Amino acid sequence: MYAVIDLEATGGKPGSERIIEVAIFMFDGRRIVDQFITLVRPEVPIPPFVQKLTGIREHDVRTAPRFHEIAKRIVQMTEGAVFVAHNAPFDYRILREEFARLGYDYERVVLDTIPLAERFLPGMPAYGLSTLCTELNIAHTRKHRADGDARATVQLLQLLLEKDRDKYIEGVYLKQPAATGKHKFSDQIARYVKTVGIYYLFNSDGRVLYVGKSDQLRVRIDRHFLSTSEKALALQAEVASIRVEETGSLLLADILEHVELKKLKPPYNQAKDKFRLRFGLFPIETEEGVLWDVRGIRREPPVLQVDSVADGVALLSGMAEARQWSLRDVLLPRLVPDRADEASQTADLPRTLSEAAEALEAFLWPEGVVVYLDRGREPGEKTAFWVDGGRFVGYAYVRLEQEVHDEARLKNRLTLLPQQPYLRSLLAEYVHSGRLQQVRPGIFPTLEED
Repeated sequence: MYAVIDLEATGGKPGSERIIEVAIFMFDGRRIVDQFITLVRPEVPIPPFVQKLTGIREHDVRTAPRFHEIAKRIVQMTEGAVFVAHNAPFDYRILREEFARLGYDYERVVLDTIPLAERFLPGMPAYGLSTLCTELNIAHTRKHRADGDARATVQLLQLLLEKDRDKYIEGVYLKQPAATGKHKFSDQIARYVKTVGIYYLFNSDGRVLYVGKSDQLRVRIDRHFLSTSEKALALQAEVASIRVEETGSLLLADILEHVELKKLKPPYNQAKDKFRLRFGLFPIETEEGVLWDVRGIRREPPVLQVDSVADGVALLSGMAEARQWSLRDVLLPRLVPDRADEASQTADLPRTLSEAAEALEAFLWPEGVVVYLDRGREPGEKTAFWVDGGRFVGYAYVRLEQEVHDEARLKNRLTLLPQQPYLRSLLAEYVHSGRLQQVRPGIFPTLEED
């Protein structure tokens, strides 16, 4: 039995996508014997480009079931079936990530119709679903909707099965790692389904080939060994061993990945892997005074790096509110919301680039020593990040209340970090998005449990 599946999702960075529509057609090789189609409430905004592509608007999913409400149905329908999709690694990864958020390890044998179409239908102009449907006269209505794409994939699968006179699909393809979900490191990483941390892939000489991070390490590592891309196959051929380092804290995983990538320069990482924060805050001298721009980073180093223009504007808005400045006093006109107050002509507005940078610095970091707490590797443990006068010194794992309040002992336990502006930017992102607990050694009375 084949479970032919298509998903529509919110898009974004791998690991952050959420499903907004699911279609499953149970196909016995000749006909569809069951089906399940539903919108899904993602509980995160649907980006405008996804709304335009799919036609699925925010109001369409407002009353739709959440994923956990349909998870059991998906498990029951697909149990014992082959998971089929066009570009299956994409749909399978997103579905596994949704299940991993529920603490469930979703595994199926996977069939991707793209490489099979390349094998049995050589000479096509391209192997996207729309192109194949046009070339093969397959009905493909409701493009970029889960039911339309999945129904077209059923017809494509039927044609591929008819062309497979040597039973290659059952005899060879479905026994490969990309299909079975099993590879030589599967047993080693089995327990890391919801683990946060970083991982290293080594060759037989002990050289690090790749460094990555995730809050779902097993799913992330599996992607290296279940992909059939040319680069993935080359990496698979070289990897001899894996090491996983649990951090508990996603911020610490972010930090350690950046440090290791700069130090080790693994050949299979891309240059962009070193920097997740690709936008920056730049003070600009204008006729109206010093104003801040938020834009992509090219050559000029920013005062602070952020994840997006929206994040940068939100942070600068927080600074303006704290200083009782109008946003028109702070942001370039193109970044100012239409309903922002008029400029206030406040006397303490920065007059130079250095004064603007100092104002931001004062907003970002409290004076003196402050410790920020994040999750640890196990219940009862926390990750403590030490900042002294705005200088990001290092981190330590702590369990006891005394370890947080005893400044001298905590400082002795620190693992020191290199003084890199990017690491401070990472910390600032977590601090000002409210993801960390702030304590002053010797002042706050308790260390909260998770």
